Amino acid sequence: MAAFAFIGKWLTDRFELSVDQVGYAILFLGVGNLAGSFGGAYVIQKFNRFNTLVAGFLLAILCFIIVPFLPSVAAFDFVYFFIFLNMGIAYPLIMGQLTSLDPTLRGTISSLGNSIMYAATTIGSGIAGVIYATFNGFTGVAIFAALCFAAALFYFISSGILTKQSEMKSKLAS
Repeated sequence: MAAFAFIGKWLTDRFELSVDQVGYAILFLGVGNLAGSFGGAYVIQKFNRFNTLVAGFLLAILCFIIVPFLPSVAAFDFVYFFIFLNMGIAYPLIMGQLTSLDPTLRGTISSLGNSIMYAATTIGSGIAGVIYATFNGFTGVAIFAALCFAAALFYFISSGILTKQSEMKSKLAS
C-alpha cells in the first residue's frame, strides 16, 4: 500500500503527467484490480490457494523491482496492471483464509484484518515518504515494497494457514 500511495507523485516526477493523466493511469490500474477480484476464484480453483498466493507475491516482487526502470507510462501501466491484478486476487484470498480460521469469529477477524491493514498502510506510507524524499524517487519505495511483499510471503507461508486448511478439508472429506 505504501508504494500505491506514491504512484501519482512518481508519475508526475518521472513522466511529467498532469493530474488528469495520472487519474487515467490509476483508473486503468483499478481495472486490473477489478479483473483480479472477478477472476480470482477461477485462478485459485485452477492453481490452488498456496500456488496462487506464492506466484502472485513473487510476481509482485519482480514487478516492483523492475517498475522504477520502465521507460514509458505505457510500460508502467502494463506492469502495474499486473500488480493490481495480483492484489485483486490475493486480498480476497488472504481475507478468506483468515476468516475461515474460526467461523464464529469471522466478523472480528475481518475487522481486525482491515484495521491492521490500514495501520500498516499508515506506517508503511510514512516510511515510504521518508524513503522517497531521501533517495529522490520511487526506486527506494519500490524496493521497500518488494521487501515487504517478501516478508509477508515468508510470514504467510511459515504460519501454515494454507497447508493446515488443506489438510483439514481433506480430513473432513474423508
